[in-house]
Order: sequence, then C-alpha cells, then structure tokens
Amino acid sequence: MFTIISAIIGAVVGVGINWLADCFTARYSLQHKFYSRWRAPIVVIVAALAFAFLSVRFGTSTTFFLTAIYTAIFLLVFVTDIEHRLIFNIVMLPSILFAAIASVLLLPRWQLYLLGGVIAFIIVFGIYIFAQLFARLRHLNVAGGVFGQGDVKLATFMGIVVGFPAVVAAILYTIVLGGIGAILFLGYQLVVHRRLALSAAIPYGPFFCIAGWAIMAFQS
Repeated sequence: MFTIISAIIGAVVGVGINWLADCFTARYSLQHKFYSRWRAPIVVIVAALAFAFLSVRFGTSTTFFLTAIYTAIFLLVFVTDIEHRLIFNIVMLPSILFAAIASVLLLPRWQLYLLGGVIAFIIVFGIYIFAQLFARLRHLNVAGGVFGQGDVKLATFMGIVVGFPAVVAAILYTIVLGGIGAILFLGYQLVVHRRLALSAAIPYGPFFCIAGWAIMAFQS
C-alpha cells in the first residue's frame, strides 16, 4: 500500500517538477523539441517509478524521506540542464544547504556526508578551472562554456547526498557516462548531419544526476 501511495506522490511531484521547469525557463526557448513534446509525461512516470522504488528500498524511514526529496531535485536539474544547459542557483544553493543540514540532523556518521560534498567540490572545481584554461589555450568558443559553475554546485550537492567514500564512485560514473554521452552525441551528428561540431555544448548535469541518484538509491 505504501508503495502505491509513494508512486502517486511521485506522480504529483513530477507534475510540480514540470511546472517549476517551465517557470524557471520561461524566458528561454526549448533547444530540443522532443523534450518539449514528451517531457511532461516522461517526468511524471519517472518520478512515480522512482518514488515507488525508493519506498520498497527504504520503507517508511528518514532515508526514504530524504532520498525522495533528492530525487525531485535531481530530476528538476536534469530537465533544465538537458533542455537549456541551465542549472539554476535558486535550485542548487538551497538544495546544498538543505542536504548539509539534513545530514547533520538526521543521518548517522553525518561527517562523511559533508566530507563527500567537500571532496566533490574540490575535484569538480579543479576540472572546471582546467576546462576554462584549456578552452582559452586552444581558443575554443563553446556556447555556455565547456564546463559550468552550475556543474560544480550540482557535484557538491551530489557529494553531500551520497557521502564519502561513495562520492568517488559517483564522480567516476559521471565521467564515464559523460564520455559515452559525448560519443553518442558526436555519432548522432555524423550520421544525421554528416558533420562533427566539436565545439558544440554538451550538458554534463544530467550525468551527475544519473550517477548521483543511482549511488544514492542503491548504496547500503
């Protein structure tokens, strides 16, 4: 029964995520028409399934409560970043603060969760600095930059959510998924457009969201 209720709640949360995504991105035109047409039902279904899975995985516990909230945040960021390459401060900054406070107040060994956030920030901020320097040295002109500050904030949030040492695996999975995504994107360009736009922007936020959610949901 709890699983059914959780799925219903997830579906309602999915509706809210679609509404928030539309509000945050109202001033921007969608870059991918597929998502503009199919995004709403996909988000609702994914949120319902994710909440149902978490209810089976964690039951009626504090962990379920927190992972459900984090799932909604990951899904919202996934939508806005994959559609617009935008990760909003109004989403990430309160999310980081909430995750930090929740870990201290509600979770055992809370120091490891905060350490996960610190490690993720240091590693991904280092990647961000390197990417900026590399782009300048190679005179690359990538719309929105090769790697964004929003990715650093998202990684910090992910690190707090999964904690240490799981954050290391989460970052590695993100890098692997990002590489696979880049290859598929370039393959799509080559097959469909008969060209390779090596300076095209590829959003990395969705890969952080997928890796972070998977580690969060399946770690013991």
